[in-house]
Order: sequence, then C-alpha cells, then structure tokens
Amino acid sequence: MLPLMQTWALSIAVIVIASATRIWYKLVSRHVPNPYLDEVFHVPQAQRYCKGDYSWDPKITTPPGLQKGQGSQDETQTQKAESKQTALVDAHTALNIALFPPLFFFSGLYYTDVISTLLVLLSYNMFLKRGRGRWRFWENFTYIQVGIVALSFRQTNVFWVAVFPAGLAVIDTLKKNGAASAFSKTTCFREALKESWVRGRIHDCPVQEAGLQDVVLFSISTPIAVLGRLFTVLRELLPYLVLLGLFAGFVAWNGGVVLGDKSNHIATIHLPQMLYIWPYIVFFSLPLAAVPFLSPLVRGFLTSQVQTFYEKNLVGRASISAPGFVSAILFLVFGLGAVHFNTIVHPFTLADNRHYVFYVFRILRRHPVIKYLAVPIYYLCYWMTIQALGSRCVESISSNKPRLDKVKPISDKADFQPCQISFFAVWLATTALSVITAPLIEPRYFIIPWIIWRLHISSLAASPSTKRLSGNVSYNMRLALETVWLLAINAIVGYNFLYRGFSWTSEPGRVQRFLW
Repeated sequence: MLPLMQTWALSIAVIVIASATRIWYKLVSRHVPNPYLDEVFHVPQAQRYCKGDYSWDPKITTPPGLQKGQGSQDETQTQKAESKQTALVDAHTALNIALFPPLFFFSGLYYTDVISTLLVLLSYNMFLKRGRGRWRFWENFTYIQVGIVALSFRQTNVFWVAVFPAGLAVIDTLKKNGAASAFSKTTCFREALKESWVRGRIHDCPVQEAGLQDVVLFSISTPIAVLGRLFTVLRELLPYLVLLGLFAGFVAWNGGVVLGDKSNHIATIHLPQMLYIWPYIVFFSLPLAAVPFLSPLVRGFLTSQVQTFYEKNLVGRASISAPGFVSAILFLVFGLGAVHFNTIVHPFTLADNRHYVFYVFRILRRHPVIKYLAVPIYYLCYWMTIQALGSRCVESISSNKPRLDKVKPISDKADFQPCQISFFAVWLATTALSVITAPLIEPRYFIIPWIIWRLHISSLAASPSTKRLSGNVSYNMRLALETVWLLAINAIVGYNFLYRGFSWTSEPGRVQRFLW
C-alpha cells in the first residue's frame, strides 16, 4: 500500500486540493453571489474588458486586464521534487502549503493572490532548475518573460522574481567559484577578509548555529568576495537586472508603483512590519514551530515511552539552540524603537471591522503599554521561526553525511541539508523590502514570504523511526498535525465568512462578512 501511495502521492495531493478548492468556490458562489469588497472593482473591470472596453478604473492599483483570482492551488506542487524515497512526504508538504489559509481563502474570490503566487513560484522553480549550458540564453529569456507576467499581476512581485533570486544567484556563484565554507572560530578577522578577496570565500554556516559574529562576518565577507569576482557575478545577474530595469522604467513612466488609488497606497517606511511577520509565521505553522519548542519539557517531565514516541514521530533528537543574549538585546532594542517611533496604523485598519487585523490592533491599542509588551513576543516568535528553519537531521538519512563546508543553500536536491545563513539573509532582506514600504498591514502581504520559508523547512523526521515509508526515510508526523491545524483555521474562517454576516448602521440591509 505504501509504495502505491508513494507512486501516486503527488496526483492524490493535486486531487485533494483541487476538490477542496472546488467545494470552497461553490460555497462562496452560493452564499455570496454578488461581488464582495475589492471584487466590486475587479469584476466590473474584467466585464468591461470582455466587451472590448479598455477604460481603466482608478481604484484598482494593479495593471489592467489581469484581475483574476480563481483557480486551484496546484502551483505549490511544482516546488517539491518527486523522488522515489520522499514522494509522499513532498506531496503532503505541498498539500499543506496549498492549504495555507490566507491563500486558500482567496481562491474562492476574484483576487490576484493565487495566480500571483503561482507565477512567483514558477519563476523560483525555474531559478532552481536553471542550467549552465548552451540553452542558458533561452532559459534567461523565458525567465524574464515569466517575471514580466508576474509583475503585471502584482508590482511588489519584483522583489521575489528579481531581488530574491539575484541574491541567491550571487551566493551560488561565489560558492561555485570560491571556497564556500564557514571560517573556523579561531580564524582572525583580517585573515577571513583576505580569504574573501583572494579566493572569493564567504562565511556561511547553518542558520541554527549562527551567532552575531557569524552574521557580521557573512555580511562583510560576501560583498568583498563579490568585488573580487564582479564580472562573473554580474553575468549571472543579467536576467534579474533586466527585470529590475524594466520595473524601474515602469515606475518612472507611471509616477509611482501603483496604478490607481495612489493617495491610499503611498510608499513609506514601516519597520514594525518586520515584527508582525514572526507571530504570523508561528501562528500558521504552529505544529512546526511549537513542537520542537516543547522538546525540553517532554524530555524532562514525561515518561520514557512518551519521549520515545515524541522523538520517533515528531522532532527526533535534534537540539534546540538557546537564544543568543546579544542578538536578543539587539532585537528588543530595534523592536522597541520601531514600535515607539514608527508604528503606523492605516485608516483602513481602524475603519474596517471586517478584517481580523482590526481586532488584533484593537488589542494592541487598548493600553499604550501593550504594544511595547508585545516586542518580547515578537522575539520569541522570531527565535521559534529560526529554530524551525534551521532544524536538520542529527543522524544522516543516508550513510553519506553532507559536509557543512560543502552545503549549498540553493539546490533542488538539498532535501537533507541544513538551511544556511546565506539563504536566511537573502530571504529576510527580500521580505523586508517587500513589506516595510507598505503602510497597510495585510495578511496577504506575507503570503509569499511564508511559502518560501515553508519550502525550506525539513519535512523528514529528525530521527530514524520504526515506521518506514521506504528503505531509509521515516515520516514526520508534524505534517499530519500541520494539516489538521490548517484545515481547522480554514474551516473557522470559512464558516465566519459564509454564515456569520453582520450589518453596518451606515449600510442597512447589506451583509458584511469577516475575512483576512
């Protein structure tokens, strides 16, 4: 039975998510037959285009003619390689990603989120599979085309189809041409920088093991190594530079990033966005983030039988790194400063009680001290996010253990390798660029950062198990817990949207509904 499930795992996952999406779409169509919220602008716009009328509604901020939200979420299936050993695990992971509540919800409405995410993931998949041979020109040409289409759906996709892969390409190029490894703790700072200039060597290490010194050394060694191999790096960055150039031309021609409703979408600096993302990630990934966090309690207070079950089926014997004191202090100082000087509450957030963010900020604004007390919670969620991202097998899945000094963070074959600090740095920088310019706090803005983060979480069990799915791979029961958790969130949010409508006194007789 298990070999059969492995063979058909991906097909089963596609059928499941397609069926779930179809059920959700039919329920929305039955109970909410009229355009709702932003659909009020998008649907008439699309209807005019179908009639050959290309007049533009200035309330819509994305490019014309591309307002589309329907479709299944099978795009996430392309991000996991289907192999003989991990097909079931990969398909289950893809299914869970497709069930991500802020994305799944809008598959039933006429929004751009699903198709926009599809195009970003398609471009990322193309990046991971890029070649080095004679077809490289056509690969770059195709990538640029996909990037342009992605930008036509959502302008902020420029960070994920240009900046993000560019950063990864720089690291990948340096690792292929230089000595990519972590410097020894005894290596002096000057010697490390010399190695970066002469040999193109960058300091990289597993993100879970990285301290403040590692972050500083990576941040300095990387630009030095780039300067020493500038031509080689620029050659690899060509398609991403083309996309950035085209986007810059669009902004210059348009007079801004958004097309319409510019007064309510003015770019600004909103640093607390990089605080809000951590509880966002932990909430939607609670089984992945919280289960390892409970390891010390399990090992210290529960019976040996429970510990054995916990280790074999949930987290294994992977260690949890304690928070660094200096990094914690820096985070708290930054967080308190950002909250005090840069908290921005958009008028839409306070005026629209249909969105769940409204109620979150209602709590944060209940007393002036609460927003400051939330900063330690942000840090705890940040630390849990790092632990989940950095978790890896203590015992190698195969007999050939990967050497840390040879690990590359961007490979579609890196299923059993620890996530490196280089990937996290690029992901963090791209996320910051994509969200800190937005004054409005929207759960949808964090969809792509969450998915990219989730794709780099190890889905294999952290220790050998007596329950084998194949010759040498054990199953991670956290995937099942994650599925239950995501389905529960989707069910509650879907029920509230469909059956718990309410009215505003300013619009009597019109049903208002809760949504992200």
